Amino acid sequence: MADRPSSNDSSEAPEQSASEPTGPEPSAGGGRPDASDAGASTGGSGSAPGLGEQFGRTRSALLGLVAAHLDLARAEFSEIADRVKRAAALGGVALLLLLLAGMLIAVGGLLFVGEAVFGSIGWGLLDGGLLLIGVGALLVFAIIDLSWSRALSAFVVALGVGLVVTGLLAVDWPYISHHYSGMPAAVVLAAVAGAVLIGLLGAVLGSGFGRGPAVAGLALGAVCGLLVGLLASAGPGPRVAAALGVAALLLFWPIVAAVFVFRHGIDTAKLRKRFVPDQTIATTKETIEWVREQMPLGRKS
Repeated sequence: MADRPSSNDSSEAPEQSASEPTGPEPSAGGGRPDASDAGASTGGSGSAPGLGEQFGRTRSALLGLVAAHLDLARAEFSEIADRVKRAAALGGVALLLLLLAGMLIAVGGLLFVGEAVFGSIGWGLLDGGLLLIGVGALLVFAIIDLSWSRALSAFVVALGVGLVVTGLLAVDWPYISHHYSGMPAAVVLAAVAGAVLIGLLGAVLGSGFGRGPAVAGLALGAVCGLLVGLLASAGPGPRVAAALGVAALLLFWPIVAAVFVFRHGIDTAKLRKRFVPDQTIATTKETIEWVREQMPLGRKS
């Protein structure tokens, strides 16, 4: 029959099917994947870093750690500096307020004493000013050569001057001249008494420097006593007498102290020894001489 396939056709079909590929196509390389492709796919993570690379990584980590610590220290020191500035500003204001308070208490206290004791703020201002000036002068004399005993002796002498002035001003000279017959006028009586008493004090103070200063002290004291006597003849009252007596005490205290200092003379050697490091200078000279002996200098050309 013509419709049935022949045996040749049936025999060619298996050969055609056997020639077709049955698995996946090979790669473009035409073979197995090599070791380089496998290493590339892993990214080289399997190889250990070298010594230089490890040192570089360690140094980078160490530098980063140091930089972090430095940044932290800068930040903290910046905050501390701001706090120090704030504390210094507040401390300065507090110190200024304390100084102002001290000045206010000192000045106000002197003025209050002048008003309460002597009857006027002016006397407090006068006596307070003389007190501050006198203490400052005594401190300067202490730097030179004023001992505590001399300062106390000067105070005793100045106290005597103050008591004499207070007594002259406190006496009621008009009452004496009016109620005792044969007495001169109050002005003359007070002036003579003041000139004699204060003149004698001036002569005693000036006698420490010789005859000439004693005469000068007598004359100056007589003039001052005359002025005090004229004031006393007006009868100023006990408060004014006390205020002027304190003023005389505070005025004569540094003056008498200066007399004591300059009468005994200023020991310049002792003063120099106080403020010049003689021991250090001598030791330094000895050290220089020892060095020269150990390492003698060459002759100068």
